[in-house]
Amino acid sequence: MNRQPAGGRRQRRSGPRSKKGALTCRGRHTRCDEARPICGNCRKARLQCQQPEFVSSKWSAFAPDSAQDPQSHARNEAKAQQSSRTASDQRPASPAAESVMTPEIAHLLRIYESDIGTWMDVFDSELTYQRRLLCMAPSSPLLLNAICALAAQQLSLIRSVHIWKPVAEHYYGLAVHLLARLLSAYPSKMELAIVGTILLSSYELLASTGVDYQRHFKGAHTIVEAIHAQNSTSPLIRASFWNYARHEVAQALNRNSPTLHDPRSWPKFNLVEDEAKEDSFCNEVLRLAAETVCIAFGETARRGSAKRRKRELLALQSELDTWLRLCPKEWRGIEYEDEGNARYWFPRPNFAAALVFYHFSMLLLCLEHEKLSSGAQTGDEKENKNGKDDQAQADAHSRQIIFIALSSLPDSAMVVVVQPLCYAVKYVSDSALRDQAILLLDDVERQTGFHTRRKLERQLAR
Repeated sequence: MNRQPAGGRRQRRSGPRSKKGALTCRGRHTRCDEARPICGNCRKARLQCQQPEFVSSKWSAFAPDSAQDPQSHARNEAKAQQSSRTASDQRPASPAAESVMTPEIAHLLRIYESDIGTWMDVFDSELTYQRRLLCMAPSSPLLLNAICALAAQQLSLIRSVHIWKPVAEHYYGLAVHLLARLLSAYPSKMELAIVGTILLSSYELLASTGVDYQRHFKGAHTIVEAIHAQNSTSPLIRASFWNYARHEVAQALNRNSPTLHDPRSWPKFNLVEDEAKEDSFCNEVLRLAAETVCIAFGETARRGSAKRRKRELLALQSELDTWLRLCPKEWRGIEYEDEGNARYWFPRPNFAAALVFYHFSMLLLCLEHEKLSSGAQTGDEKENKNGKDDQAQADAHSRQIIFIALSSLPDSAMVVVVQPLCYAVKYVSDSALRDQAILLLDDVERQTGFHTRRKLERQLAR
């Protein structure tokens, strides 16, 4: 590796944090002198100096009316696909991109393939973000730098921050610059733009869910709305949409708010078909979880009538019951006992993650039913009994979430179920089981770099 770690710990300078500093300096957590067009830090380090107004202006510059008619959208998508094919026919894989392959880059690509790539593809049996992206990366500087930034960021969290943090910041700065340039190429480059945005959002999610993460997450939302990604026939855009959808659910739970993108517009899958795919079951329960979050934290939660809310809750519960009934028995896990505790074996990790989302959705519904029962304030014994039943069911679903999470799941599933597990810790009544789940969340943070402790603290403080 051609980079050396810093010699000693630097003293952090005091003073208010600048909001006009270069994104490159912000990503490196260094004070920017705000010089234009290239700040002093980037000039000394010979980095691409990415100014904040350049990126933020691009999100709105390319985006067409999200409410455009379907024919217009179809023409744009056809144009994008045709342009992409023409470009690939006329221009072979970029020699410049291939020539920069180094031992460091090759190592980071392997780290991404074996670790983070599996997180991205947990609900994608075609493994689009592992197989297809790694094939595209050598000829796409944006994807190559974004993947390397993401892999190096994880290594900085689980191995050596002094060695890998500067590496991550270097690739991140390059990727942000390339993404900003790409956004002006709408609509021909939106496949790359949405993938690059998802990768950079994942980088910032590992770093911290701060301003930069919010910027790229909202940027992903803008692209999804603009190109109707949920209806796209492109395998890459479709895989990117469902990665974005998981970000949506996680962010909504962080904020206790509905999702930005209405899950009622997400694809609904026909699970009655004899050959319904694994992905269909997994993404369908994710959609139902998003709808549950919107009901729990949306406007109707504050203003809707009790009767209307009860109808919504019962309808969603019916859909979830149907999902579980249609789910093949072997996908639900095989229960066994380990030192007196229930554990489950799953043929594949995506089944475990999907079942956690089912129990999480049911947990939220039980909590909402309990609110309705307690809010009625009628003194009716039946209402009081219903409230206690809802509490017992919420506890049962919390226990199931924890039992599944404690069943030695791979990292690809554990990272996905962190947020539901935090909810289960809050509402489970068994203190010993709660302690086991908290220790498990600590282990996940140590092994993957995913910030579980912060998420748990935020949830318990509410």
